[in-house]
Amino acid sequence: MSWLDTLEDIRKKDFTKAPMAKRDEAARDVVNMASYACAVVAVSPIPFSDAVLMLPVQSAMVVTVGHVYGRKVTEADAKSLIVELAATAGLGMLARQGIKAILPVFGALLTVPAAFAMNWGIGRVAMEYFRNPGMPMDQLRKVYEAAKDEGSAMFSRERFDMFRKSTAAPKEEPEDDAPKKKKTAAKKKAAKTAVEKVIEGEFTKKLGKHKDVRDAFDGVIHLDITGPGGGKWTADLSKSSEWISKGHAGKPKLTIRAGAKDFIALVKGEKNAQMAVMAGDLSLEPMDLDMAMKLGPLFS
Repeated sequence: MSWLDTLEDIRKKDFTKAPMAKRDEAARDVVNMASYACAVVAVSPIPFSDAVLMLPVQSAMVVTVGHVYGRKVTEADAKSLIVELAATAGLGMLARQGIKAILPVFGALLTVPAAFAMNWGIGRVAMEYFRNPGMPMDQLRKVYEAAKDEGSAMFSRERFDMFRKSTAAPKEEPEDDAPKKKKTAAKKKAAKTAVEKVIEGEFTKKLGKHKDVRDAFDGVIHLDITGPGGGKWTADLSKSSEWISKGHAGKPKLTIRAGAKDFIALVKGEKNAQMAVMAGDLSLEPMDLDMAMKLGPLFS
């Protein structure tokens, strides 16, 4: 279960009769998970976004904390609230930029522990915002400063490594193919998997439609799709046509890894690429932000 699934489970729980101590405990757990997720972002920036590298993480955090304290918050409201809380905490630059490009803004100064501490501070401000409606801004600012120091002391490299490993793209277990072995070889050859259909269909059409993507790469991309119906493909964008071939060939500029179901959903635009990376359902090697952003039209 990913940290996003955990947050969703928390939002399904009824806290209306829970004592405040239990609510505080649940909210701190939410902020802790989101802070480690932001720390992961500090190492491997989320692709396909020119503005909101940490916003999806913080939005999920605020929506869930609000639920714990009995406040219904939509995702849109959460994004606005994050900017407001950031301004309240004294992060004027983030508020003016709408929390966009948070890592490029701070550059090398935003280390992994600092990313954790900053989000822990924002999360604690969110807790107080919902826990004590109407708290003055100067007091919320003091909460942030104290919580940021608390977050710096709380950060654990061991826990960070464990969290990061837990978000790595899982290998899907192949289905039991014993019954399939009874099928004829002719049938096996004739049937195309859902992944093949998507790669030869929607994915290839998007490559044809977006010349800007082909020009930007002008090289080889490897697709490594795991699970039932998965396999390996090469997209050679240096060619003028017939970009897709089975198997891996050539030296890739980029390798895309995902499970079969996730890849299909991403290409069809049924799954958000940003959240897929954060949940460990999609990985790119190397994790180059500029290169990843250029792929956006293929996954939307």
